[in-house]
Amino acid sequence: MKNFIITLTLILTLSHPGAFAAAKPAAPPNPLLSKTIAIDPGHGGYDPGAIWGDIYEKDINLRVAKAVKKHLERAGAKVVLTRDGDYNHAIAGLHGREAKRYDLNQRIKLINAHKADIAITIHVNSVSKRSYEGAEAFYHPKSAEGKKLALAIQQELRAIPGMKQRIAKISNCYMLSNTRVPAVLVEVGFLSNAHERELLQDPAYLDTLARKIAAGVVIYYTAPAGAAKQGILQKTATGLDFVFRIMEHTFFAGNRHENSRCNCIIH
Repeated sequence: MKNFIITLTLILTLSHPGAFAAAKPAAPPNPLLSKTIAIDPGHGGYDPGAIWGDIYEKDINLRVAKAVKKHLERAGAKVVLTRDGDYNHAIAGLHGREAKRYDLNQRIKLINAHKADIAITIHVNSVSKRSYEGAEAFYHPKSAEGKKLALAIQQELRAIPGMKQRIAKISNCYMLSNTRVPAVLVEVGFLSNAHERELLQDPAYLDTLARKIAAGVVIYYTAPAGAAKQGILQKTATGLDFVFRIMEHTFFAGNRHENSRCNCIIH
């Protein structure tokens, strides 16, 4: 009987070499336990961001940000929101660009005051070309860590069923240029696209976006090389699609069609 058991063990080992291999260690239940992460829901208060009818970007930004906070906290992170309601940080007497700059500086001060390890600013895109769709992550061209974070988040966003396969891109927007820590701008979709506009009103879809953003953060801290291998980086800012959209934000931001645009890419 003893010889039979030994023989059977040898057969199983040879036919299934991994059968008796040591089990892989389980992923840590709280991979972000020591991390402080700042989430910035763009716009707020009298600054609605992009508008389409009665749909305001500021509301979508806040819903996604709160959901991202929930998922990150489940992974062990301490999460700081730069706003948790319908307001912004500008003070009375400031207007236009001056008010916007003051608001952004206050958000950056909050991020710094809480000693955040990374920052993610959440926005919704809107352009005149209504066929554009898909979520995308932006990073500052001089931030190597911001690039890694954007790649990790973009990888996860691309995994959403039906998601347009966009790539991480560079941006010189104010938040990315002036935040001390690695920072990423996530445009969660295009309000100007009819199909995506419908999705952006669906709480389940917003939660999916938030879950993927949070998953990207976990990848950034646990397996950043995996995202870098996916080939989802915009290596140059000279792609026609990118140039046209930058021109649109730069030169036509004052024009109003059926919706107003978010001014989060160029400040």
